[in-house]
Amino acid sequence: MHRPSRQHQHLLEKIARKEGRAKAKNRKPGTRLKQWKKWAEAYKALAAQA
Repeated sequence: MHRPSRQHQHLLEKIARKEGRAKAKNRKPGTRLKQWKKWAEAYKALAAQA
């Protein structure tokens, strides 16, 4: 089953977790975060339609 709204929400949670950990340890978030943000932006339109 394809659920873009659920996938979008999950990505947003992952991004928030990753940014929180990076901030707590005074580090850069990393390269995966950039990719997750790109995917979240792509899913935003799909999640709005569903």
